[in-house]
Amino acid sequence: MQRIKCTWKKDMLFEAKDDLGHSVLMDLGEEAGGSNLGFRPMPMLLVGLGGCMGVDVKIILNKMKIDVSSMEMDIFGEMDESKSPKTYKSITLSFYFKGMDLEQEKLEKAIELAKVKYCNVSAILGQTCELSFEAKIVKE
Repeated sequence: MQRIKCTWKKDMLFEAKDDLGHSVLMDLGEEAGGSNLGFRPMPMLLVGLGGCMGVDVKIILNKMKIDVSSMEMDIFGEMDESKSPKTYKSITLSFYFKGMDLEQEKLEKAIELAKVKYCNVSAILGQTCELSFEAKIVKE
């Protein structure tokens, strides 16, 4: 069982800690009574997706013996403003890879495997919104 402890610090500032001692701050902007000292809660879902997909894609690339010198992601979440509570309508995750002799098809296969077989976060978010992924090779 995983445990996260969220503690109210002040105003709208909360600190979340896991049992391993890692922590993250979550807050709201000043317009909502916060101090803008941490992530907003909804973007934390995008952070979780990026972390989950990132590690799963990297593990798959390692197994495929594909050596990347860098991997970055841009994650864009579009809110459905017509709902209350608001949820993500769509999320797009763009991977940017650098490395020698990278093949687009293999990178896309690693992302697809992570999405449908390994990433728990994409499995959860995919039930409530449209997820799309893309791979781009960046010249070094």
